[in-house]
Amino acid sequence: MDYQEFPGEVISEQDKAFAQEFANFVNGRMCSADKTGKELTRAHRYLQQQMFRVFIGFMRQLAFNYQKGSYDQRNEWASRLAATAYDRLTEENLIYDPEYINMKTQ
Repeated sequence: MDYQEFPGEVISEQDKAFAQEFANFVNGRMCSADKTGKELTRAHRYLQQQMFRVFIGFMRQLAFNYQKGSYDQRNEWASRLAATAYDRLTEENLIYDPEYINMKTQ
């Protein structure tokens, strides 16, 4: 999972290990995205909140990648959908992200 570099970013080894394990899970071990999503809602409600923050972080990065043209046919749908959703969330002031808004206006 090192094809995209994030200059100046420090990502912990634990975060990298989780991302790799999750990639491995969706690449062959997952039976159903919908059922996995449903199962995640059985976690403690605080943990659901934290998991959703990870989801938003992933969506944000896909949206950045889409705006910069950093995608291809394999992830275009996810990137475009993420950008559309993230645009709406920032427009509605549900998420405050001046870095994203400034990047879009450049």
